[in-house]
Amino acid sequence: MICRGCCNDKKLVKSHVIPESFFRDLREDEDYLKLISPSGEHPKRSPIGVYDKEILCRECEDKFQCFDFYAATTLIDREGQKPITDRGKVAAYLLQGIEYEQLKLFFVSLIWRASISKHRFYEKVDLGPLETTAKNIIWNEESAAKDDFSFVLARFDGSETLSKVMLDPHPERFFKIRYYRFYLGGYVLYIKADSQKTPEAFEPLIPQGNDLIILSRGNFEQSKEFVATVNGVKSYRKT
Repeated sequence: MICRGCCNDKKLVKSHVIPESFFRDLREDEDYLKLISPSGEHPKRSPIGVYDKEILCRECEDKFQCFDFYAATTLIDREGQKPITDRGKVAAYLLQGIEYEQLKLFFVSLIWRASISKHRFYEKVDLGPLETTAKNIIWNEESAAKDDFSFVLARFDGSETLSKVMLDPHPERFFKIRYYRFYLGGYVLYIKADSQKTPEAFEPLIPQGNDLIILSRGNFEQSKEFVATVNGVKSYRKT
């Protein structure tokens, strides 16, 4: 079969879009993750996360290991994230000493893999002509322009619920500009998939140097995602 990375006819392997390390962190002692769509689609079970057997060969799959490893080791352990408060409430977290280019390459590779995936979990992700742009950035490991796939990262407070479910990625618009939302463990990634400039309101959140601002989404149990999760789990248990 044709590999979507090198474009050669090769044996394809199981490829994770979201690295398995994020799923392991989510799963904890659960035997299965519950994959839930906020749109109401019937939830599915997955023992090791979501993988696609029809997109990449072994050599191309291995290309993502350094990006995936860096993102997992940087984000899963939250000990170094310093709270930023506003009127007594945590508004964001500051993570210093990051390698911004490595983290951005990971996020670009994430949305590219989701776009080329044939797995139903990622069916709402379609980069269109930007798919080629994303691939070129990844394969050349080049510094993307500031406005190319700019992102905002947020996080939820810890929750037992987050160890049992994964919500699917989907498109949305901010200031009439298309973004995709991904759920990575307790994080929410908003990544731009539009040729237009980054919205002015988001520009201060583009990392400066080695500092990353992570917005606080507060307690998961008070979020709209929690409602979708509860409804999905209820539906799952009826089967």
